[in-house]
Amino acid sequence: MNWTFVRREWGAVTFVLTVIVGMVVVPLALYFTNQGPSPVPITGTPTPTVSSARASGASP
Repeated sequence: MNWTFVRREWGAVTFVLTVIVGMVVVPLALYFTNQGPSPVPITGTPTPTVSSARASGASP
């Protein structure tokens, strides 16, 4: 490897290395995040909405 080129183009080399590391780390993080037998937690408890027919303010 030509170290003069790396020293001169360190920004581009750093960018390429960052992209390569990201291509490995992101899929691994997604894979390990979705592991486990536990169900997906639901935040809060769903409450049923009950609506009744009401008359409007105007009377017929």
